[in-house]
Amino acid sequence: MWSRLERAWAVRMSDRALALETAGEQPRSVGHEVLRAYLHWRDAQYDEAFLCLERADARMEEAPPVWAARAANVRGVTLLNLGRGGAALAAFQSQLTLAREARDPETEGLAHNDIGVLLVWDDPQRALLRFRMAYQVFQDAGEAQRANLGLAAFNLSVAHAELGQHERSDALLAQATGLVREARAWPYWVGTVSQQALRAAAAGNLDLARHLVTEIPADLPADSHDTLRFFAAKVEALHGDPARAITALEELSGWLAGRDDMRDDFLETQAYALERLGDFQEAARVLRALLACVRGRHGREQEMGLKVTETMHRTEETRRAAEQFWAEAETLRSLHREAAELSLRDDLTGLPNRRHFVTWSREHLHAGHRITLAFVDVDHFKAVNDAHGHDVGDAVLREVTALLRAHLGAGDLLARLGGDEFVAARVGADAAGLSRGLDVARRACEERDWAALGAEVPVTLSIGVAVAGAPLPEGLRRADQAMYAAKRAGRNQVRVWEEGTPA
Repeated sequence: MWSRLERAWAVRMSDRALALETAGEQPRSVGHEVLRAYLHWRDAQYDEAFLCLERADARMEEAPPVWAARAANVRGVTLLNLGRGGAALAAFQSQLTLAREARDPETEGLAHNDIGVLLVWDDPQRALLRFRMAYQVFQDAGEAQRANLGLAAFNLSVAHAELGQHERSDALLAQATGLVREARAWPYWVGTVSQQALRAAAAGNLDLARHLVTEIPADLPADSHDTLRFFAAKVEALHGDPARAITALEELSGWLAGRDDMRDDFLETQAYALERLGDFQEAARVLRALLACVRGRHGREQEMGLKVTETMHRTEETRRAAEQFWAEAETLRSLHREAAELSLRDDLTGLPNRRHFVTWSREHLHAGHRITLAFVDVDHFKAVNDAHGHDVGDAVLREVTALLRAHLGAGDLLARLGGDEFVAARVGADAAGLSRGLDVARRACEERDWAALGAEVPVTLSIGVAVAGAPLPEGLRRADQAMYAAKRAGRNQVRVWEEGTPA
């Protein structure tokens, strides 16, 4: 039974028919309920998803540990879709703990990814770090996580776009599209290719946009095909032929009946096309339907006890107003409260954490100082955990912390970003000096007798150094590029960012 459930879970995006068939089998186990909850979430049937999760929770001790992490993931993304930011964050944090206990890279990476999704519109720099952590987890996991690697690349693209780094964003979006297509993760692929098309159309390349949304893989499932047809209509409504868009939307009315999650976007696209055609009376009618749709969904959420906020502002003009339904001030305040309550110290190493580092950096930049940053990554750290367990891995991270501290100056900041990533920072433009100190630490790490801690595999560091001025994200990007240049060059070295360092 469990092997069939594992197979259905693994192909839930590429073979929906098998997932549905497996989920409907009798008798139902915890795995069946979690799989059913996932499918209900995908169909925007949130109350049914919660009922399945409730039944799964009551018998969770019967299931392999990974199913508890999967249940936490489905609960978190469902709450996220309902605008319950604080509750979703708690679910993702639980998921991260459960995933590590189960040693499951998929749910571990998805926890980082979905926390990033919570943060991306409010704090894209913090979200970027989460997406990088997810990307690294999926990359280390290999071929089995290709689809989720594509998801992380897509979300990195979104974060870079929010930070104004459009060239990097477009490159990541193209990478994401290729990865999810190879994995046949069709819901992800439709999302990435539609974004490519909308960006191309907005940039004036309508022919490319049309090509992207009409080049259909032979084995694309019917629902994904219709979803792509909708985005083709959206391209026309926003940037092309509005009459063509109206015709395409009319042909999709049957599809919309089963896709309540797409109704807002559909109605907004229809209204925009009608406005461009000059049919303002019909456009107003569609906008009233959009408002009624939003109000109806809100009423259903109240019945479920999942009302997002007591004060919501709706307009009839664009989808942005509908999106604000999920990003209302109460959700943002909840996230700020969560962030304010976090400790400034990392429990494992005793170092300042990411929040402390960002605050420290912004204070110095605001005062007009330049700072020198170094991203430090432990090479192949996953191999240590896999070979010797997390206790040895934790001991290695504490020893790396001690070696780095020993070779930094008294005024330097050393912080742990998360996982096996550290950042060192020094006030002033001193890339050469910081590089020298960190290179000594790198050699000490290379020469350390790690067997004494129980680690039989080599432990080395890849380090990227860059000077940063305001704004901070550009300096972080340069240090990150230099660190990845060190990895591409063979790892176990220090690289200083220079103009032309590849992303």
